[in-house]
Amino acid sequence: MDGFTIVDAGVGAIILVSAILAFSRGFVREVLAIAGWIIAAVVAFIFTPMAEPLVKEVPVLGEFLADSCELSVLAAFTAVFAVALIVVSVFTPLFASIVHKSALSGFDQGLGFLFGVLRGAVLVAVAFVLYDRVVPEGQGMEVVDKSRSAAVFADARTSIESQIPTEAPQWIVERYEQLTGSCQPNNNKPKAEPSDTSSGATSN
Repeated sequence: MDGFTIVDAGVGAIILVSAILAFSRGFVREVLAIAGWIIAAVVAFIFTPMAEPLVKEVPVLGEFLADSCELSVLAAFTAVFAVALIVVSVFTPLFASIVHKSALSGFDQGLGFLFGVLRGAVLVAVAFVLYDRVVPEGQGMEVVDKSRSAAVFADARTSIESQIPTEAPQWIVERYEQLTGSCQPNNNKPKAEPSDTSSGATSN
């Protein structure tokens, strides 16, 4: 087939596998899985200050983190996030199974298939964007540049490229500053007023 390369076959396989997995799992379970990541992030943000002292007590790890407050905060956030994600992932199949056993099972799987196709397409588009950023201009691989997928996803690549910020979004910066706020030196302490040496002087 003219213009068809192994990259196109790989793209098709990625989208197909994503669609099949989403079809078998169902739309509700896929959405709950994404929601689980969001919930885990929120829980980690809330409980990181309480977990940080515990992380510092972990043997070896505590010694490694002793000299860096920021690393301690990030380690605590990661630990809480992982635990929360595991807990949420335990309940996700339980809720999804309720839908699977109901009359909405077929509808749920159909939506899951469409979601899987969309997810696979987004993953491919992101992969092309990473390829454009990693490979220097003019040194690209012909099997990629000449593939039909490269032409099909050209608009999506441009759209994603335009959405990538040059700097970290302000809301991420603010959340990070809130997490590491305890690491900042306290500059608001009241300064000790100098003693008035003149008050003790006696007048002649």
